[in-house]
Amino acid sequence: MSDNMISNNTSEIESGKALYSGKNKILIKIFFIAFVVFFCFSVLKYLTDSSNNRVSNDFGNRKVFYFSMLKLKTDDINDDSNKKGKSIYTEIRAFPKDPVQGEIQYFVDELLLGPITNRYQPFFSLGTRAEFCFVQKNVLYVGLSRDALLEKGGAMSIKDGSRFFKMNILKNFGNIDTIEMFIDGKQIVYDM
Repeated sequence: MSDNMISNNTSEIESGKALYSGKNKILIKIFFIAFVVFFCFSVLKYLTDSSNNRVSNDFGNRKVFYFSMLKLKTDDINDDSNKKGKSIYTEIRAFPKDPVQGEIQYFVDELLLGPITNRYQPFFSLGTRAEFCFVQKNVLYVGLSRDALLEKGGAMSIKDGSRFFKMNILKNFGNIDTIEMFIDGKQIVYDM
């Protein structure tokens, strides 16, 4: 009798009937439903995450930086295409999603680091840093360190540097109407 049962069980397994018995059918249906639900939630999460960040996974957005060409000693003085401040050149940089210091402070820090391209002119001398940077009622207040007064290392004059500095911020941040700049605690005033 036991040999007969074993032969019946093996024949059912071989034919696949045991796999689709009542309990197994329910388990297969539950597994399939769980898989479909998981897949749908995964697709929805992917679509909502990618719609919030279409630039890249690690960066929030891109900003455009405006620079002037560096005037070299070997350049012809009569060459109109390369005079200081006559032409504006751009660099595009990717920014992190949520910088720790805030988006505007991060942008100001990037501006003070200078251009990536070595033929573009930095706004202020190397080592200039922001001592304070905050927005109040659509006015950006920026205080630069004393190093901005030095005008060395191919940097622009303070007037041109502050003009380009302000232009960069106004073009990249529509919520800022006015920029008040300070160097070593003293306000500088130049018309754009």
